[in-house]
Amino acid sequence: MAPQKALLFSGTIRENLLWGREDAGEEELYRAAEIACADTFIRQSAQGYDTRLGQGGVNLSGGQKQRISLARALVRNPRILILDDCTSALDAGTEYEVLRGLKEMTGRMTVLLVSQRISTVMSADRILCLDGGRVQGYGTHGELMASCRAYREIYDSQIGGGTNG
Repeated sequence: MAPQKALLFSGTIRENLLWGREDAGEEELYRAAEIACADTFIRQSAQGYDTRLGQGGVNLSGGQKQRISLARALVRNPRILILDDCTSALDAGTEYEVLRGLKEMTGRMTVLLVSQRISTVMSADRILCLDGGRVQGYGTHGELMASCRAYREIYDSQIGGGTNG
């Protein structure tokens, strides 16, 4: 399954973020962008948060689109946030920072994170391992490494065999 593309609209970065919640204040926009690791590249843009985006964000990289889309969702401050491969276009370091920021928010919201990358889910509170649409295991990374063959195979193919994570 190919990763979903982040959906951005023509207009400014600020307008895209406010699509999450029209009455959000500046600090809320900045904090959401910070957690999504979008703040730095936004501020480095010529017009910052007022930088105009082409339809679909054609003037941004895939990772930048994902981070702005994530920031827009965070601006909404939902009780439940469902993210489907939200870090698939990010490098490992940026993914780590985004996931760390999301973890800070888990006290305020439930995050369901769908991913095909083990590195994305390893630190989750609970992981549901599916294979062919069927549940293969449920638990922490350590529990699944000890009890779920399908999870270990995915881990071995992505991270490297012979270790116990």
